[in-house]
Amino acid sequence: MTALVVGASTGLGRALADELARRGHDLLLVASDRRDLEAQAADLNLRHGVAVRALALDLGGELDPGARIAAALDGLPPLTALLLPIGCSRADDDLSLEAARIGQLLAINLHAPLAIVHALLPRLREAHGVVVLFGSIAAVRGRGRNVVYAAAKRALVSLYESLRQRHRDNELRVQLYQLGFLATNLTWGMRLPAAPAHPAAIARTVVARLHRGSACRYLPRKFALIALIVRALPWPLYRRLRA
Repeated sequence: MTALVVGASTGLGRALADELARRGHDLLLVASDRRDLEAQAADLNLRHGVAVRALALDLGGELDPGARIAAALDGLPPLTALLLPIGCSRADDDLSLEAARIGQLLAINLHAPLAIVHALLPRLREAHGVVVLFGSIAAVRGRGRNVVYAAAKRALVSLYESLRQRHRDNELRVQLYQLGFLATNLTWGMRLPAAPAHPAAIARTVVARLHRGSACRYLPRKFALIALIVRALPWPLYRRLRA
C-alpha cells in the first residue's frame, strides 16, 4: 500500500513521511525542492526499507498538480492514503495584499488540495482509502490578518463535508485535522498564546488514526476548547481582539 504526502519536505509533512515509512508504507513524496526530496527519499528507504518515490512540484504555479501526481503513482502499489499537510502564509496577508500574491496563496492552500483530491478519487475509492486534510485554528473566525490563508483553510472544511456527504465510509474515509500552533520554521521566534506542538507528536496521532472512520478533530486537542470559546464570543467583543 502506498501513502502520498504532499508538502513532504518540511514541518508536519516531513514528520508524517517519517512516521508512515516507519510503519511500512511505500511513499510518494511531493514538495518543491527536488534535491531535498531526493535526499529525504533515500534516507527513508535506507532506514525503513520501503519504496519511496519523489516528485518535485511547485504548487503555486502548477495548473494541474493532480495529473502530475497521478502519473508519478504509476508502478507503485495501490494508493490507500492521501495526506495534504499543505500550508503557505505570508506576514503581509491582509486586506491590502495584491492580486498576484492572493492567487499564489490560494493556489497552494486551496486549488492544489482540490485538484489533487479530484484527480486521485478513483484510485482512493477503489482501494477504500483515506483522504487527510489539514486546516488551521486561524480559520475559526474571520480576522484582520492571515486573511487569504484563513479563507482557504475555511474552504477546506467545506471540502471535507462535501467528500463525506458524497462518499460512504466503506467507499472513502475523510479526515480533517484543525491544527493549532506547531513548532516549525513558520512559528520559530514568534510570541504565541500557547506552546507549539512538535510535528512528530502530531504525525504519530494522525498516522495511528488512518484506518479509523471519517472525523474532524483538533490537534493538539486543547484547541477544540479554544475554538469553542472564540466562536462563542459576542461579535462586539471579538472585534476588539487583535486576532
